[in-house]
Amino acid sequence: MRIRVDDYRRLLAVTTVTLLTVTGCARSGPAGDPPAPTGPSVSAQAQQRYGAAPTPHPDVTYQPDVVIVGGGAASVRSVAADTFTWRIDPAAANADQLAPGKVMFLTGRAVGRVIDVRREGDDLAVAIGPVDITDVIRDGTFTSAEPVPLAAARPVPDAAASWSQTSDDDGGGTGGGSAVAGGGIGPGQGGDDIGPAHGGGALGPVGGASADGGLVVPAANQRPQLTPRPICCANGVGAEFTYSSAGVRLVGLVLLKMTAPTAAFHLEIRGAKVIRAEFEINGAAALRVEINATTSTGQNIDPRIPIPVDFSVPIGEVLGVPFAATVTQVIGVHTAFGAKDGNISAVGEWSLNQSMSFGYANGSFGVRAPTSISVDQSLMDSITGISVGVNGVWLDYHAKFHVGLGALGFIAGLYFQLTLTLGMTIGSALGAPLVVCRSAQLGLWASYGVGYTIPAGLVAVINTFLQLFNAKPIPKEDGVGDSKLLYDKPVVYPNVPICRN
Repeated sequence: MRIRVDDYRRLLAVTTVTLLTVTGCARSGPAGDPPAPTGPSVSAQAQQRYGAAPTPHPDVTYQPDVVIVGGGAASVRSVAADTFTWRIDPAAANADQLAPGKVMFLTGRAVGRVIDVRREGDDLAVAIGPVDITDVIRDGTFTSAEPVPLAAARPVPDAAASWSQTSDDDGGGTGGGSAVAGGGIGPGQGGDDIGPAHGGGALGPVGGASADGGLVVPAANQRPQLTPRPICCANGVGAEFTYSSAGVRLVGLVLLKMTAPTAAFHLEIRGAKVIRAEFEINGAAALRVEINATTSTGQNIDPRIPIPVDFSVPIGEVLGVPFAATVTQVIGVHTAFGAKDGNISAVGEWSLNQSMSFGYANGSFGVRAPTSISVDQSLMDSITGISVGVNGVWLDYHAKFHVGLGALGFIAGLYFQLTLTLGMTIGSALGAPLVVCRSAQLGLWASYGVGYTIPAGLVAVINTFLQLFNAKPIPKEDGVGDSKLLYDKPVVYPNVPICRN
């Protein structure tokens, strides 16, 4: 079964976590495998930024066109802003074997199909495109020895690609940057959570700013943007976000709360085919949403933005293969103001009843995911807003967990994605003498599989880049996968005919 892909319009940015030792079978690798460097010659910071090096292992067979380049992160000079081009040391072992059509495997992040290679000064510039995991590994069985703790994840510096620094604005003006609020994250920053702590109450009024570096809505004359402030990973994954453009101001939070989050997996590949796969994410506890939106112009917005920060916790190699456990996130917000002066705010939290996992064997999937929820804080009770028109907000949030190879949206391997959609409306205040209608609809979907998926909008970006080198366009998906609707429930209050229509 082919992977189903959500119709995103921008890159999902990623967070990287290397996984544990495993057991396996199959033998040898590509000719001329160099030993990977170890010890103080490769700094921990370089490995976190560029990834760990692969090490030949007798129980793994690589595809014959894979070139394992020596030196790992120590061989990386820089990565271009487009993240397609890696500038490496031309003296690195096997670098002279790189050619268009080959697969470069330098680190767990620097892996892909070579589409161009050329000498530029003292560097070797290698442009690569995405590959499926079976384009790299022909035979091997990989199993996490114990659950991988995600709580120790830290941000990877300079993780955001230049082309991820845009958002889509339908009606709100031109696209804007998506730099992390507060100036981004650099080496040495970060912690259990990026962003201010949040308690049980709703966020403050739109336009507010916290003294401790919290959410700040840009001034109206700034470039329009949806600005996320990422949260990861001890208490869950999510983001606080702001928007200010054309008289529309928005502040919000979406959070997948997690308690001691861990990941575990099993992956068996034989003859470049996935034979068996299992992937489990433990610790998901609740979903929380806070939103406050106003307009003074009647304008509406429809931006969607990735979270442009990687998070990483290095653990070790997997039979010499530097897999990574990653989290990618996308947030989309659509407003529906029915009057020039409109506002709507709400807070909701729902407990989840299960962890998230899937199994694949004999061509079939089984999945375990939250199929029912319980209300901890009622969204319906909190929806407020005063306007002469009907006002609404639609939020979609995508949290995708991966185990595989690659970075910055090009991750191939196992994945499990939880998608939240939440719509809410409040009726016109003109109806107050009779009734003010409120409505909300919460939906949850799970998508899972083994392979790769690239957001639809990003496929066009990648293929435009590939055309510069006369390379073949890539499909937006490959591998095996499936998806399942977990929960979908509309609620109307009061439940009377005038509100149901």
